[in-house]
Amino acid sequence: MDEIRYVAADDHRLFLRGFRLLLDRIRTAKPLVCVGEASTTQEVLRRIQPGEVDLLFLDLNLADIDATQLIPKFKELHPGLRILCISMYTDAKLVREALKKGADGFLSKNVDLPELEVAIDSVMEGEIVLGKDISLSAAALRQLAPRPGINRFNAPFQLTRREREILDLVVKGKSNKDIAALLFISRDTVSAHRKSLMRKLNVRNASGLIRVAYDFNLI
Repeated sequence: MDEIRYVAADDHRLFLRGFRLLLDRIRTAKPLVCVGEASTTQEVLRRIQPGEVDLLFLDLNLADIDATQLIPKFKELHPGLRILCISMYTDAKLVREALKKGADGFLSKNVDLPELEVAIDSVMEGEIVLGKDISLSAAALRQLAPRPGINRFNAPFQLTRREREILDLVVKGKSNKDIAALLFISRDTVSAHRKSLMRKLNVRNASGLIRVAYDFNLI
């Protein structure tokens, strides 16, 4: 897959236009290509043709139904589809329900650009991601534990391809500015990835990243 083909679904068309402009600005590991927009579940079903869509950005309050109910159907019809929920509502019950139904990630509409870039790369690498302003209880996380890749509580060394690239450059002594230039991403995005690496590897600084990278042959 040389590109990420996506559909964006939201019941506010003005938000869709702005969101698409935002996606045009970001630098993910593979280029994003919009193949459709939708405001109802029927439109979503028409847009996500088999083999033609890799990622669905899904608002859970579409014009005709609570889209949470349709996540299993989307997954059944398109097993390889990744679904990233983006909603203004982020209460734990809603997040937990979306993940249990099969969503691959959940972000609030307050997400910033670097976090969105990291979330897209992580979801496409097979992780399940939660926005930094979203939290679930320990009990809720244990219920989801059989599903692989939930980056808030799984084994810390589940690094995405982008994280491995950045870790390799950190070990080589590159600064955030250097890494951003080499990977054609923003410094804020590099910083977000480094924070994710430090969280996963349970270290506090660059020297800790380097030590763990060598100790566990991560590069």
